[in-house]
Amino acid sequence: CVSSRTTFTNYSSRREQSTFISSRRTDLAIMDAVSALSRGSLDVIFNDIDKAAKLFPVPVMQCLQVKPMGASATGGERYRLVMSDGDHYVQAMLATQANHVIHEGKLVRGSFARVKQYNPQNLKGKNILVILDIEVIESLGVQEKIGTPTAVETNEAKEQTIASNDFYGTKKEESKPQSMPSRPAVHDGGNIYPIEGLSPFQHKWTIKARVTMKSDIKTWHKPTGEGKLFSVNLLDESGEIKATGFNDQCDAFYDLLQEGSVYYISSPCRVNLAKKQFSNLPNDYEITFERDTRIEKAEDQTNVPQVRFNFCTIQELQNVEKDNTVDVIGVLKDVGEVSEITSKASGKPFQKRELTLVDDTGYSVRVTVWGKTA
Repeated sequence: CVSSRTTFTNYSSRREQSTFISSRRTDLAIMDAVSALSRGSLDVIFNDIDKAAKLFPVPVMQCLQVKPMGASATGGERYRLVMSDGDHYVQAMLATQANHVIHEGKLVRGSFARVKQYNPQNLKGKNILVILDIEVIESLGVQEKIGTPTAVETNEAKEQTIASNDFYGTKKEESKPQSMPSRPAVHDGGNIYPIEGLSPFQHKWTIKARVTMKSDIKTWHKPTGEGKLFSVNLLDESGEIKATGFNDQCDAFYDLLQEGSVYYISSPCRVNLAKKQFSNLPNDYEITFERDTRIEKAEDQTNVPQVRFNFCTIQELQNVEKDNTVDVIGVLKDVGEVSEITSKASGKPFQKRELTLVDDTGYSVRVTVWGKTA
């Protein structure tokens, strides 16, 4: 009996010791997470971006919320986040090229991450942090909300406190849209906006982008007048956007902009909703050059991507919605003869050629190429 009681006492003691060790480890993990946070970084980011780049080159924040925004007009997934530095929180929008951290299950509520590239914005009175590159710190695990953060505000805005039952960062009052400087680019001294962050609410910006496609000059003649235009596709590490120059801007920029070269392009430019019938890019917006638009060829041509692909297997094509744009890679199985058709709309002749592609899924697809490509 004594032996049995002693055994129970020893077991109870071991269990209490195990519980103590587990609790101790949890406390240490929380302490590590607290010390890792870049406290005060959000306030500096939204009030003094140059100072933020020096004090917090790669701020560490905690994710308080992950919420899908629904598909965009281009069919891409978008996610809204709430990020906290322990003192303040802010609504954030994750750029599509960073979606993998959510798809892989790494960025979840309570996790911690290094925000490696970002762009602060103020849209309709709301502070928004566009996150272009983020790295989840898996060693810090997932913790409950650290601290009691309040909504980050610019110096001119009123202080707001966080409401536990409301969506983080929601504000009732609205003000006129304001543009904020982006985080300075690493390879040059200017304030460079990412293409992903451009919207009609932005009025002062500069992008650094490579021309991946340049159209011929197109002219039109109507009873109301005549004109001409050309367009280019512009690419940076965050995304791609179409830009168009009409009439005087066509004359000014057509010879300057060359495929494969990198340029600084500065507003004023009009940013409008993209006309999907005239664009094959996965971007909800497009740019129109204006009289005072500034374009300058960049000396450094190396740190901007050459091309961006959205590959899809031939088998997966049957699941792609009509009019969406994808990239396909395969083996050319068959090449048809060049034929000529006449456009019903214009009466002009067009050449075309039918090709057949196959890939390792065992499926094939017919591809039609037109004009000079044929």
